[in-house]
Amino acid sequence: MSIDKTPQHIKLDERNHVEKPLLDQLAGLDWVVIDLDNKQRPSDSYRESFTEVVMLPVLRERLKVINPWLENDQIEEVVKQLTASFPSTGLLENNRHLFELLLENTSVSENRRTGEKSPTVRFVDFDQRDNNRFIAVCQFKVRILGTEHHIIPDIVLFLNGLPVVVIECKSPKVKDAIPEAIDQLLRYSEQRGVKGEGSAPLFFYNQFVVATCRQEAKFGTITTHSEKLFFRWADPYPRTVDDLEHGAGGPNDQQRLVAGMLDRDNLLDLIRTFTLFSTNDKGQMIKIVGRYQQFRAVKLAVKRLLTGKSPRERSGIIWHTQGSGKSLTMMFMVREMYRHASLSNWKVIFVTDRTQLEDQLTETSQSIGFTVKVAEFINPRTTPDGKSLKELLRADTSDLIMAMIHKFREADLTETFPQLNDSPNILVMTDEAHRGQYKLLGANLDRGIPNAVKIGYTGTPIDKTERVFGDYIDKYTMRQSIEDGVTLEIVYEGRTHNAEVKDQEAMDIAFEDVFSVYNLQERLAILGYGSRDAYLEAEPTIEAKAKNMVEHYLTHVYPNGYKAQVVATSREAAVRYKKHIDAAIAAAIAKLERANPKKLDIEQLKSMQTDVIISGSHNDLPHLKEFSEKSKHDSSIKSFKLAFGGEDEGVTGDMGILIVRDMLITGFDAPVEQVMYLDKVIFAHNLLQANARVNRVSGDAKDKGFVVDYVGIGHHLKKAIDTYDEREQKEVIDALSFPEEELRELADSHAAVMALLKKHGLTDLNDHDAFFDIFYDEDLRFDYMLAFKKLTKCLNLVFPSRQALEYMGDYQALAEVNVLAGKHFRDQRLSMKGIPPKLRAITDIHLESKGIDIKVAPISILD
Repeated sequence: MSIDKTPQHIKLDERNHVEKPLLDQLAGLDWVVIDLDNKQRPSDSYRESFTEVVMLPVLRERLKVINPWLENDQIEEVVKQLTASFPSTGLLENNRHLFELLLENTSVSENRRTGEKSPTVRFVDFDQRDNNRFIAVCQFKVRILGTEHHIIPDIVLFLNGLPVVVIECKSPKVKDAIPEAIDQLLRYSEQRGVKGEGSAPLFFYNQFVVATCRQEAKFGTITTHSEKLFFRWADPYPRTVDDLEHGAGGPNDQQRLVAGMLDRDNLLDLIRTFTLFSTNDKGQMIKIVGRYQQFRAVKLAVKRLLTGKSPRERSGIIWHTQGSGKSLTMMFMVREMYRHASLSNWKVIFVTDRTQLEDQLTETSQSIGFTVKVAEFINPRTTPDGKSLKELLRADTSDLIMAMIHKFREADLTETFPQLNDSPNILVMTDEAHRGQYKLLGANLDRGIPNAVKIGYTGTPIDKTERVFGDYIDKYTMRQSIEDGVTLEIVYEGRTHNAEVKDQEAMDIAFEDVFSVYNLQERLAILGYGSRDAYLEAEPTIEAKAKNMVEHYLTHVYPNGYKAQVVATSREAAVRYKKHIDAAIAAAIAKLERANPKKLDIEQLKSMQTDVIISGSHNDLPHLKEFSEKSKHDSSIKSFKLAFGGEDEGVTGDMGILIVRDMLITGFDAPVEQVMYLDKVIFAHNLLQANARVNRVSGDAKDKGFVVDYVGIGHHLKKAIDTYDEREQKEVIDALSFPEEELRELADSHAAVMALLKKHGLTDLNDHDAFFDIFYDEDLRFDYMLAFKKLTKCLNLVFPSRQALEYMGDYQALAEVNVLAGKHFRDQRLSMKGIPPKLRAITDIHLESKGIDIKVAPISILD
């Protein structure tokens, strides 16, 4: 067994600053708190031995309270179903089995008081909260089966004696506190590939896990193994942040999560309504618990359905930015509706063009006893078969209907619908409500089902002139998503000399902007190409831009292992771009083989591929037809989504750059993409959605996404934003940043490090003994680590631009201090682990030149 090497003062910090406040907050939410120590006995937590993970006396007691007609032998029969009858030895299979038991209940042969056969037995009373028992145990000791060793999770939460939540606390002074806590949870649940280091049975009943260091707190499930898929719970709805005790800075993440997720009513709702099992894009079964914006939006929307007096009062818009899980929100909405008797007989219609939503709906509908009916066309066939939208709308039944917009003929969409159903108990939920083709169907639905309630879901704000759905029900903006770590800020860089953004000083090169609103004809005449598209398709134009794109990519994106997308003005331009990008990459490789000061991976670059993804038509010339084959598209997209060096079912991750015209601009999710090179005019919602292709989280080295504009899109971006209300304009703009802002942040972060050192008398960065003297103060050492981490992040965004070079000397000196101090104090938090590859290549050269060993020994943290 590994030994816990966490220093005692940090352990105390964990207890006093993380565990104890969390327990106190739980007590304030009416949880019974049992605070144990290392002298605990099994009976202190309602057990006969440390091998047991269920509080059997509590479970028996609650079964009797919730099902008062049960007799003792029947209680034992039911207890065995929960504790001794599992479908497999696998954690996920058993967890799903027990979750379904909690929701779907069980039965015994007879209610001996009434004679009723096969009566339902409930393990949890989801309707009467106080019939349940909520217990929090600190330092819950569990024996590792087959050994004399134990695990001791920091806090385990029990619902009716079942361990439904496991919380791992870490001192905020632990480097990478949240990843360390997650790793420990994986060890406890025996999901690190090593048997005999944890207790999987403790997690058979688990609904979610929490990793916290107080200022940061995130939750995941037993299938969440990466920090990027652990999420904050920022809003304690139905409480507000003002309801929580806090200082001037507002409540910390831990307080918000506890108030939001561990409020007893909310916990019951999360288990019953906001938890499901689904299959991810790799075909793997995963467990999902809804996030705070989904929980809040669904609660507010259902409240509106219950209290509104008219279809208009019940309708509205849910604006949740891209990547926030709108499809799942729609699923949770259906579940929540059918909990309420007055909404359980409603007909629900989904209008979408995403097949993924159809699959999710089918899965979810089975759990609530309904079948999704997919409308294959609009008008009935000669022999009605229940597959036309009009038939399904006309039927006086409560069911779930999926209208897949891309399956319908436009001629049928333009045909005026008669009135089909005047029931007020119909809900239409429209996905990406602003899309043009939905307006045709929407107008017909207004005629066909005039009293229906309409809720529109959108990832970008609704144009202020198009609010057919009514007011906003809930907002989860781009800025909130960035603050939650769900998406990244986007750095917008204009490369045209007329771009309407204040980034002129940061431009490395100027390309002609042919899209100014005025003087367009004069510009075209000067350029001599006759039309805008002809200019953008011209070989000299594309060649020059392709060279610039490759230079930018190899400088800012490729060193950290990320990929790129090019958006061309036409299919012809896209194919030409591939030729010139390939040539520019070949030239770059030849140059790197002569000199490679930044240690780029040349072999990987040689194997890197590019491809064109365009639609085709029957009359295409051969050079276009080559790039319109769907099976080839699928292979290229799959390769693009993989990391460099990755492999899946024979497909490698060698695809580094995809070139498109219209395809993959919206609705395409590839977290490994960090930059989009725009050489096409895109308008309104499509422009904002295109920008969002690069803002997905993917690894520590991806701090932001980049949009590099070669056509003066800044002007059109401003126009797109101008269509929104003033408040929404700010929320959109807040998600974008510009190069000069990155430089300001770098300057500020450098000044902050230097000011911290100067405050303690340190002005010579090469005086290592002086650093060691002040670093004996552990709190000061921690403050320095935070400041250095911020400087690293800011420098990674800007380097290797010429403006960043003035900071590199100080940064290399500080990196040297980091490594030497880490060895001197045996403090792994000062290692170079986590430095982005782009900077690491430079700092490693510097450290090696000084004869400093940069290797980081493996660390095992076991509490």
